[in-house]
Amino acid sequence: MTWRLAASTGCCVNTPIAQTLDGLRGAGVTAVELGTPPRHFDPWQHDQIVALGERLRQLAIEPIAMHAPFGGLLDLSDPNPHHRHAAIGAILAAAAALREVGGSRIVVHPTDVVRNGQNVDERLANCGASLRVLARACLHMDVTLLVETPLPHLIGGHPDEFAALVKPLDRAVGVCFDTSHATLGHQWDRFVEVAGDRLKHVHANDHRGTFDDHLPPGDGIIDWRHIRETLDRLAYGEWIVLELSCPTGPLSEYMRRALTRARELFGP
Repeated sequence: MTWRLAASTGCCVNTPIAQTLDGLRGAGVTAVELGTPPRHFDPWQHDQIVALGERLRQLAIEPIAMHAPFGGLLDLSDPNPHHRHAAIGAILAAAAALREVGGSRIVVHPTDVVRNGQNVDERLANCGASLRVLARACLHMDVTLLVETPLPHLIGGHPDEFAALVKPLDRAVGVCFDTSHATLGHQWDRFVEVAGDRLKHVHANDHRGTFDDHLPPGDGIIDWRHIRETLDRLAYGEWIVLELSCPTGPLSEYMRRALTRARELFGP
């Protein structure tokens, strides 16, 4: 199996995307998932979209995907329909920006709401309806919608909840596995069962057992041999995206080491 490694630009939330791309290219990165934190890249600003496309071409970096905006009022499960519509609109704005710069995969968080104290069934129903709207729109835009596995304490972060969200969706909708999210709850194998052949994208990062640390693979406690064996068994041939926290030192040096370690863990 040949593994295709990419990196997320969204790791550096307070750094403009062009500067982040320069650092990633210096590490040998040739494919990226584009982030959309407000101080990083704004998919509503057309001048930023044009500048991003030009920079990607100059650096010969392939934009394989974009992580849609999320958090705050941008939540697909929100009981307020106006908030849900705003979240859907933000995702579609990001998808349009992605298409303009040459990408075709949009990664979305189903919800970032903590389960405790919520009407989980209502939230899941709202999120499912929102995802169905997005699935239809993305199909018309020729964009692949990818639903990310949530952290275990969030709604949708239990495999049964996630199954309720994704199983009714059109088969064109894929799943993005986040290695940290799925292993913090000790539910990796069950999520694999739920996703099945929908697994189209992987966010690779490590943790120390308690928090979503976004460490380079191998710097935490995740059993990467088991991760690789799972992906081998599924004949997974899609992208593995290093979604890491922003370093305090030079980005190129940090990412170069992370890429080298990831290649060692996943093999040739």
